[in-house]
Amino acid sequence: MILQRYGPRYLSGRLQRGVALLLCLLFLTALALLGLSASADAVLQNQLAANHHDAQMARQSALSALSWAEQWLTGLEDPSPDKCTIDCDGLKIYSPGDLPARAEFSDPAWWDLHGHEAGIDPLTGERNATIVRGSARPSIFIIVKAHELPTQTAETPVSQTWYRILARGSGRSESAVSVVESMVWRTWVSDGHKDSPDGARAGSCHDPDQSPRCGRVSWRQLR
Repeated sequence: MILQRYGPRYLSGRLQRGVALLLCLLFLTALALLGLSASADAVLQNQLAANHHDAQMARQSALSALSWAEQWLTGLEDPSPDKCTIDCDGLKIYSPGDLPARAEFSDPAWWDLHGHEAGIDPLTGERNATIVRGSARPSIFIIVKAHELPTQTAETPVSQTWYRILARGSGRSESAVSVVESMVWRTWVSDGHKDSPDGARAGSCHDPDQSPRCGRVSWRQLR
């Protein structure tokens, strides 16, 4: 009976059960690896989606700040403000050589020092708009007086000025940053003639009877 118990049939059954156990373990290991791979892929996809959302939020923040700064600049009353690299009545306007060549890669502290927060009137300090909620940092814009072409007429001295506006926006994290710029031009009427009769403000952005003589000329994304 003992020999029959440990005979070939018995050993064959033990071997089959061992192979089945090994196959089950291999199958479970494969399932575990597939699960880990799917989980890692899902985490990666979520991270990519979050990064894309942050990048889009930063771009939207920069574009909104740029648009707000353009509207604020073209809505200023005459005459043309002077260039000023420090707070001149709250406003900073730079010359082309005042800023570094790659200002878009400057750190946030540099932007806070040289720019203005979008949505806040630099002259009054009053908040007129909230650009984007949830950003890691406020949107900042910088104004550069790129070129001025004075045109003197007998009735109304009018000057044409081109401005370069840079705007920086961020997403929910400070690693998501977007910087855009535009060229804006507008006309200015000298202070002594802005209230003259008979259409003395012709050519100004505030003249409802003239075609628009101010606004965005071009724009591009820097970062």
